[in-house]
Amino acid sequence: MSNAAPDTLSHRMPDTISNSTTVRSSAPNAMVNAIRYELTRLATVRSTWVLLAAGLAVQGLIAYMSAARDHATASEQFTASVSGLPLMMAGLFATAVAVNAFGHEYRYGTITTTMLTLRRPGRVLAAKAMTTGVLAAVYGFALIGVTVVVQLLTSELPAETSQIARAFAAAPVYITLFALAGMGIAAVTRNATIAMVAAIGIPTVAETGAVVAGASPKLMPFLSAGQLVSPGNGNPILLALPLTLLAAGLLAAGVVLLARRDV
Repeated sequence: MSNAAPDTLSHRMPDTISNSTTVRSSAPNAMVNAIRYELTRLATVRSTWVLLAAGLAVQGLIAYMSAARDHATASEQFTASVSGLPLMMAGLFATAVAVNAFGHEYRYGTITTTMLTLRRPGRVLAAKAMTTGVLAAVYGFALIGVTVVVQLLTSELPAETSQIARAFAAAPVYITLFALAGMGIAAVTRNATIAMVAAIGIPTVAETGAVVAGASPKLMPFLSAGQLVSPGNGNPILLALPLTLLAAGLLAAGVVLLARRDV
């Protein structure tokens, strides 16, 4: 009689351990499923490939126009193709893809299905940010690749290979942060149009106006990160920090609002 309780516990303990292990192991599996879900969405939405192809085509045209300037050196031609307004224009295409990650969900009413499938708001947004961020980074790398090929065919490449290497390293960072900031705005506003207007207006109007008024460009998220590609502009980590904080803050706000809203 006295051995009954220990025996009962010994029979129950393996079940308890098994259940707790199942709960712990289900979280990674759920995240993998969420990422797979988002990859499928990205791959099957036609606008994803149309936007990225259009961005690469525009970048190729910009690179050709820049390389065709006979009075400029090869270094100046390359810098003009991958910095400033051209870089921002190229970034907008990846940002549009990121914005559509939420914009299409609300436009076509699929956000409810997504939430029911993935269950947790943090998981939904993390999966979107991870998949879109990787795609944006690959796109940023491809932008520099297109620029190098076009300039090589039209003119010649800069003698300083470090300038090209810096562009290959910096452009994916800038494009990814730009895209994630746009996604954050879309998550907060639930409106793709507003998000794209903000993505265009903040760097071109708000930040430029602030600089004209006397603010430091290195404090402006988009303008500061845009200097990553050009050599000699300062510490890359500090240049990327304002836009990193902005993107992280917007995404965090998106998670909070997604959890509190009735989707």
